[in-house]
Amino acid sequence: MGGLFFALLALASCGPSGPSDAAAPVGPLAEEEPIPDPLGTYRNLGHLVGDARFATVGSFVFLPGPADSSWVIFALSLPNSALRFRREPPGFLARYHVDVIVGDTVRPIARLEETEEVRVRSFRETSRRDESVVFHGFLKLLPGDYPVSVEVRDVNSSNGFAAQTDIQVPYFGQRFVSAPLIVYQAAPRASRDSIPSLILNPRATVGLAGRPLVYVESRSDDPPILEVREADHVVWADTLPRPGSEELGLSTFVGPLDVDHLPPGVLTLETRLSEPAFADSARLVIALMPGWLAADYDDALSYLRYAGTPAELDSLRLAPPGERARLLHAFWKKKDPVPETPENEFFERYFRRIRDANDRFSEPLTRGWLTDRGAVYVTFGPPDEVLQQFGVEARPNDSQVWLYNQSLGFELRLVFADPAGAGSYSLTAESRRAFFEAVQRFYN
Repeated sequence: MGGLFFALLALASCGPSGPSDAAAPVGPLAEEEPIPDPLGTYRNLGHLVGDARFATVGSFVFLPGPADSSWVIFALSLPNSALRFRREPPGFLARYHVDVIVGDTVRPIARLEETEEVRVRSFRETSRRDESVVFHGFLKLLPGDYPVSVEVRDVNSSNGFAAQTDIQVPYFGQRFVSAPLIVYQAAPRASRDSIPSLILNPRATVGLAGRPLVYVESRSDDPPILEVREADHVVWADTLPRPGSEELGLSTFVGPLDVDHLPPGVLTLETRLSEPAFADSARLVIALMPGWLAADYDDALSYLRYAGTPAELDSLRLAPPGERARLLHAFWKKKDPVPETPENEFFERYFRRIRDANDRFSEPLTRGWLTDRGAVYVTFGPPDEVLQQFGVEARPNDSQVWLYNQSLGFELRLVFADPAGAGSYSLTAESRRAFFEAVQRFYN
């Protein structure tokens, strides 16, 4: 196990009462534990995904349409950085082209082809890497299975992506409930003939402090039930309230989902009626931070290994399933130095340091943030001073001394030794204990 997580827990578990389960490491071995790959996660969930240069995420969702048909909605998310902007006063302009072909490309059953503009005011906005642009396109199709070709490209460059997939358009009969859709905003519609009025969240992803909206349509004498599952465990369930009026046999629910009850990771949302045959589901991803996706609760904890004392982390790791979300959200809020702002400045800095540590301290078999130097850097930030010490044989990497003279509010001196001169630094036994004591002091 690389880094200091195991070492800190081992030290914490020793005392008059004897060792405890706290010594067990969290997460896989260092060399198997990568920084999150959001595009890979979305690809595994069945989304259409671009590459690092054109980091798009697309998906198809379905709602009841006129008569026996269904509305097929293609939603696409992409960052500004995927596009090439040109100066067009008073700001900057980019264009992208979307082409969705259903069926044979020569004689398609249906086709969606649009060119969209993106305008920003400042040059800085052109390099945003978050979800900056959301596209929607609508098609009407009869129920059935269809091959689909999708191409999205930047008009001003060679950037883009192409994909082939198959979609299964569902049949919405006399009694139905739609899959729950995660949306940024939505309004009820008057009938099945109306084009849905909504802005989808194509990635179905929300931060740990987010408040996602869920959109559901149904036709039934009974109100739908919404369940959220982590694997096979139901973590939250509620009956959706019926609207005040029902337009032409179509009931619409739009409401917030309380993330405080949900753990981080990939969750399943299921809507169902009283009869099990009437049910549909979708995925929801609860991210720690933008770009920091975890497969499940344990995976999320592996990224938080330096964010608190061993006792705090143990309480999260050993929590029963029913208490996990509540305890983790309380821990997250406790760390927020400015609760009045939507950001959690502590964790923004924490995850930024993880990426920095990977750039600075990676070793042949261990990612930078899991090395001893990475553990110290992520916990305390850069040292105030670094001293290089040379051995008697003048090897250039015998040891480093990190000094924290001012930034922590107390003094700390840590020695990292590299006896083989191979660039692999480890805390000396004395410094390891000093680091552990400093962690307790820093977080208490």
